[in-house]
Amino acid sequence: MNTMEKLQQLVVKVSKGRLSEAVLTPEARLNEDLGLDSLAQSELIVLVEDTFAITVGLEEAARVTTIGGILAFVEGTVVS
Repeated sequence: MNTMEKLQQLVVKVSKGRLSEAVLTPEARLNEDLGLDSLAQSELIVLVEDTFAITVGLEEAARVTTIGGILAFVEGTVVS
């Protein structure tokens, strides 16, 4: 499973199954397109940190507003 697929699964989990992986494109905005409120976004950040063994600072979390933004951050942070 690649990073995008893992990330899509995390978003589906946070949305409590309301969203399908089909709508989770890199361009999808967390709040506007996916309807994730600030609590859901915070939960997503925690899951991303745990899943990929990284730390997301407050500034980074505030800057990341799309699925693609999270993906780029994770791929730029995770050491292969």
